[in-house]
Formats: sequence, C-alpha cells, structure tokens
Amino acid sequence: MMLEFRAGKMHLEGKRVVPDTRKGLVRIDRGEEGLIHFQWLDRTLNAVEDDQIIFPEEAVFEKVGQASGRVYILKFNTDDRKFFFWMQHVCSAFSGFINDDSFLYLYMPEILEEEPDTSALQTSEEMVEDDISSRAGNIVLPNLGSGSMSDVTSSSGPVRLEDLQRILSNIEPGGINSDLL
Repeated sequence: MMLEFRAGKMHLEGKRVVPDTRKGLVRIDRGEEGLIHFQWLDRTLNAVEDDQIIFPEEAVFEKVGQASGRVYILKFNTDDRKFFFWMQHVCSAFSGFINDDSFLYLYMPEILEEEPDTSALQTSEEMVEDDISSRAGNIVLPNLGSGSMSDVTSSSGPVRLEDLQRILSNIEPGGINSDLL
C-alpha cells in the first residue's frame, strides 16, 4: 500500500455532484502486475468497488475549488472519466500532498523506482517520522525513509515531480494501517 485515506465517493446527477453516504477508503497501491491502482473500497463491506489503473501523466487528482474544501476529483487526461471523492475526516497531513493550488500526478512504477537524489537531504529520519505522526489522522502513510520529505519546495505551491518521486520512492512495503472509524 502506497497511500490510503478515508473518503466517500460522489456521483454526478445532472450538473450536481451528490455524495454516496457509505464509509469509504481510497487506496493507491501497486498491483501484482506492477501497475499503479487507484481504488475505492466500501469500508462496511471491505470490498473494492472501483479500481482504476493509472499510467504516466494520464490522471490528475486535485481539490475541487467550488466545493466545501473536502471534495477531490480524479480526472483522466486521455478521456472524459471523472471520479469525485469527499474526505470523511479532515486531515492537515493530506494538504501537504494536495491543496488549493497544487495537484498530485500519478505515475507508473518505473518512475517510482528511480533512486532519489540524496545529496540535498537535510532532515533527519526522526524529524520526518515525528512530522508525519503528528499530522496523521485521515491519511495513512507507510514508513518513509530518511529525508524523503526534506527537499519539498512548499506546501502552498505546486507539488514538483521530483518531490513526489522522492517521497514515493522511499515508501516501504508493510506500511502503517489503522481504522479510526
């Protein structure tokens, strides 16, 4: 598991986006075939309902500006597929990845497996783990390696590809997993 957070899904009804009231979970994971999967699970049934395979620069996951601040969209650049999600628990840690002015690109495993540039690492492993654990809540992050978040430019600006690659390349299998609801 690369990334997991509690989120309900939403459906388009005409020009309105209507929430599905079920408890949900978004999971971004690498499948057995090595591809990146963006999944939505029904937490009550513990069943995967949506499973989208993401290829390089094919999709964008971003905050919807007109909404209450807790609505996000996964939209594909190659076709008209759009999936809406709403955060079921407010979490400031998630804003480090996505905020009003930035977005998260989802890439293939080959890019995620590149070695990070360790020459500019300035943050100790303890500081990274303390920062993540102090902001954990809705988002579940696996153990990040030393300095994996040290060279990120700004949480208020766009997420740079290099920063995202550095963070994701340090994710180890068997991450933290808790169920607060």
